[in-house]
Amino acid sequence: MKKLIPILLPFLLLTLTQFAREARELASDSFDWSQVNSQSDQAKYIVGKIRKWQSEDPAGEGKKLRVVYFYPKDRKPLKNHLQRWDRIMNDIQEFFSVEMTKLGYGRSRLSLEKENGNLKLHEVQGTANDDGTYSYKSGGRIYNEVTKALAKEGIDAKSETLLIVCGLSRTDGKKVEIYSPYYGMGASQNKGICFVADSDWLNIDGLKVDKTNTKIQVKEHRGYEPFTLARFNTTYIGGTIHELGHGLSLPHNLATKFESTKGTALMGAGNYTYRQEWRDEGKGSFLTNAHAIRLLVHPVFSGTSKESNLNSSLSIDDLSLKYIDGDLHLRGKTKSSIPAIAMIAYNDGENKGQKKYQVNNDYDATTWTSVISPNNEFWIKINDLKEGNHQIRLVSVHANGATTTHRIHYSIKDGKPDLNQANKDIKSFVSS
Repeated sequence: MKKLIPILLPFLLLTLTQFAREARELASDSFDWSQVNSQSDQAKYIVGKIRKWQSEDPAGEGKKLRVVYFYPKDRKPLKNHLQRWDRIMNDIQEFFSVEMTKLGYGRSRLSLEKENGNLKLHEVQGTANDDGTYSYKSGGRIYNEVTKALAKEGIDAKSETLLIVCGLSRTDGKKVEIYSPYYGMGASQNKGICFVADSDWLNIDGLKVDKTNTKIQVKEHRGYEPFTLARFNTTYIGGTIHELGHGLSLPHNLATKFESTKGTALMGAGNYTYRQEWRDEGKGSFLTNAHAIRLLVHPVFSGTSKESNLNSSLSIDDLSLKYIDGDLHLRGKTKSSIPAIAMIAYNDGENKGQKKYQVNNDYDATTWTSVISPNNEFWIKINDLKEGNHQIRLVSVHANGATTTHRIHYSIKDGKPDLNQANKDIKSFVSS
């Protein structure tokens, strides 16, 4: 009997290994992916998962968006700036709430600071430079002044999401010159910075039908250009919510063919279509499902700052990219220090003149999503495929608002996909 033990041991180990593998496969097969094919079913599943995580160890309130109004040392804020920006930010808050509700995520609200029932504006008058010295490139200088001013209020700007409204425009009758920074930068679940411009003509009523048919001339990066009052407010209030999206860590993206029936993606060219539907001039702007998922867990939306100061590690196993019946199927299994609630694939095409597989992270990246199964697996199906070289940015969205990104490259020529580079990319970061 003792002689049989060395002979049986390898057999027993092999059997146990095979049993464990079959058990994993059975667990994987037990999840019914057909139940989360639709966007609404994905939303229901994701909401359940995030609510469970948040309730297990509730800790801390969410964070609020800090809205700062900056103006130079030799000027005053533009007229009616408090009233105008209270209404603008309330409308932006309503837009996000309605869009999140439509997608099945409930009325997740952008958290705004209030003072006596109105928007709290942190007013910062510059101390170092006169009006004429500021330009589009002055973001760093303005941020430094804002940081110092907020510190006096006990606010650490480096751990806040800031919307900095710059009173850097001049109005002469119906002529407007804008010379303000206008972009978002440096965003994560913990912080974000975005700059936008104020103008005397900027207000919510300007988004509605203008029976006076007012026309203004606007100069920003080029010479003066004609704007209707409605187009001006759509462009610059739309620009505000678009840049705020960047401050909340949302990159550019493009509506898929299916999504485009709703209008224009907010983080695509949605800044130019914001509230057009109010004037029957188009379908307006909408929030894509991928970006709703990212906002759902951002501390400025989620109502909790639980573990928001942590960045999650993520590893992916059993990752594969296959072309099946006209779609790319991206499947894998994750392991992370903070639970991932969803996976997003940004499918971004290469632009003309670029080196192979170098993309701009620009406006033509369509987004495709998957839930994370109880077995920590995901399955993303990508269509709307086009000729050329492409990059898939695979983004995991974690329960605390953090994200991690992996990149995979592939090509399509004459309708046939080439996945050789994708397989090399997958091998490199799975093995690492």
